[in-house]
Amino acid sequence: MKFKTMTIMSALGLGLLGQAAWAGNITGINVSALPNNQKVIKIQFDRDVTAPSGFITPSPARIALDFANTGLQLPQSVLEYNDPLLKQIAAAQSADRSRLMLSLAQPGEYKTEIKGNEVWVYVQESTAAPAAAPAVVRTPPVAAVTEVRTETVYTPAPKSTSAANTPIGVDFRKGANNSGLVEINIGNYSGQPEIKRQADRLMITYKNAPLPTEQQRDLDVTDFSTPVRTIALRRLGNDTQLTIRMQGNWTFRPSGSGSRQTIEISPQVDMASSGLKPQQKSFAGKRVSLDFQDVEVRTILQILAKESGMNIVASDSVQGKMTISLKDVPWDQALDLVMQARNLDMRKQGNIINIAPREELLNKDKATLQAQNEIENLGPLVSQTFQLKYKSAEEFRKVLNISDNNSNSNDRNSILTARGSALIDPATNTLIITDTPNIIQKFEKLVAQLDVPSQQVMVEARIVEAQDGFSRELGVRFGGGYRNVNGTNSTTVGGLASGALGSFGDSRFGIPNVNLPVSSPTSALSLIRSTASGALGLELQAMQEENRGKIISSPRVLTQDRKEAVIESGKEVPYQEASSSGATTTSFKKAVLGLTVTPQITPDGNVIMDVVVKKDSVDLSCSAYAPCINTKNLNTRAMVEDGGTLILGGIYEEDNSNIDRKVPLLGDIPVLGNLFKYQKRNQRRNELLIFITPRIMGNAGSNLRY
Repeated sequence: MKFKTMTIMSALGLGLLGQAAWAGNITGINVSALPNNQKVIKIQFDRDVTAPSGFITPSPARIALDFANTGLQLPQSVLEYNDPLLKQIAAAQSADRSRLMLSLAQPGEYKTEIKGNEVWVYVQESTAAPAAAPAVVRTPPVAAVTEVRTETVYTPAPKSTSAANTPIGVDFRKGANNSGLVEINIGNYSGQPEIKRQADRLMITYKNAPLPTEQQRDLDVTDFSTPVRTIALRRLGNDTQLTIRMQGNWTFRPSGSGSRQTIEISPQVDMASSGLKPQQKSFAGKRVSLDFQDVEVRTILQILAKESGMNIVASDSVQGKMTISLKDVPWDQALDLVMQARNLDMRKQGNIINIAPREELLNKDKATLQAQNEIENLGPLVSQTFQLKYKSAEEFRKVLNISDNNSNSNDRNSILTARGSALIDPATNTLIITDTPNIIQKFEKLVAQLDVPSQQVMVEARIVEAQDGFSRELGVRFGGGYRNVNGTNSTTVGGLASGALGSFGDSRFGIPNVNLPVSSPTSALSLIRSTASGALGLELQAMQEENRGKIISSPRVLTQDRKEAVIESGKEVPYQEASSSGATTTSFKKAVLGLTVTPQITPDGNVIMDVVVKKDSVDLSCSAYAPCINTKNLNTRAMVEDGGTLILGGIYEEDNSNIDRKVPLLGDIPVLGNLFKYQKRNQRRNELLIFITPRIMGNAGSNLRY
């Protein structure tokens, strides 16, 4: 019998040991608040996360959660909360389970889900009669969770068996000084994200990092009182884009490394609108109560020193009496009130506080600074050379206030002291600075900030000139004559001279009766009737001309940021000029295609340009003494994004003309009057457009490829 009892006990012991070997432990409990008086309780496990089972009691309002085969390793078993819904969490452990008892201020309901090594319990006010415990949800939630107490927004990522399939996730929490912290989990993404700032948003694009469609999120974090309003996670083709919308003035600072990056968005104070607002002071000292009437200030300072445990040293000039009545206020706030009332100030070093009138402390500070300045000015001088890499040494001439003879001028608007000097060696592009060690250190920082490679801009202009013309001419030559030859006398009527009608070939007559020819006919129709004593001739002429053309000019030039660049192509036309003495000289006029541009790169990646575009040509039809130049000129200032094309200007010309010449009366006869007319129709259109395209080069060593 004894052996049987020992066998049963050994089996139970082995069973308990086996049970303890695979059981997990609850190691932490965190509570966060959600909108609409909801709470989320995060229960942390060290291993073997277990889904709870539980029940709800309406009176008293409680929720019991049982975790089978789970132990407790909590720093404290009872957690108290001053909350309108959750009052207390009590944890207890039995032989085969652990129970969490949630005490509520009013009846509630809950649901649970497993996230990694945590169990999240969502608790809210009851909306119906208590029911059985809901089933455990093991899938990620569809909506994002917006936490108020811990101020965290979480977008869960699906579980993946491979790091390559891990999508990009985003968290949000509130930081110090009302800043917003956007934490981005980039998984195994190894590229460099593209960050672009606009007026009210920040866009971060991850190239070649597709996001599953079901992981797209819209998070509203307005309730956190930070500059961040909404966060949108979207898939754009094969990329993932994170858009953070802000409100008001803000700045951002990226940080982090590895698979987790952080974007800190901080509010930017507008000094012009804030004015002289009082600074908000925070006090956290031991609370004291003071009630004195007509007491010495030095006595009050002594009492505050005893209550605070600090060493307070008052100057001999701290005198006077005051009445004070304070109840349960921090001692440092009481000290601040006393100093304000008596126009005092303090200087704190460690646990010693020196108190004196404000003016006395200011005079001491000024005297200390003046003594330090005198010591620095009387100290030894140090010489150091700075060989510049990217900037020209001549550019530092104005910064150092150096004259052309390498000496400092009397004007002291310079970084150098009165004893300092600077020399420039253009041959080696070197600065030689002689001054105090403090100035040398400042100049080292100045050179490090200014001697950096400038960005380069390729500016391309396209000048498109399109022409479209149509011309038509119709003319007539019409004549007849009679000649009577009698002996040596002759009589001629009309006239057709030799070659007057060209194809007539008759030398017996004068000019035609009707002579309205085309200047350069392309075709003619002639009719001649000749007799022994006379001739009749008719010639119809016609010309039609069409002119269509397009001229494209594309000057381009590469220059550094804020540096002017000029490119010209064309010719110079010579002409003679006579002086008052009669001597002649040869002068030249330019007829060139030119581009003059000064680009300026803005912090947001746009380009502001001062542009001058010229397109000149020689007017060969001009008969003036000096050559005539047809000028097309544009001078403007414009801003365009990197790689964008902007139409800077355009000129449109249209010329329509109709010319009719005719014989009076005869030219007005219907149909037949066309034999006594010259008609010309001319239509001409000319359009000029100027385009500009700037491109910011990636680095100083980029090669330009066409």
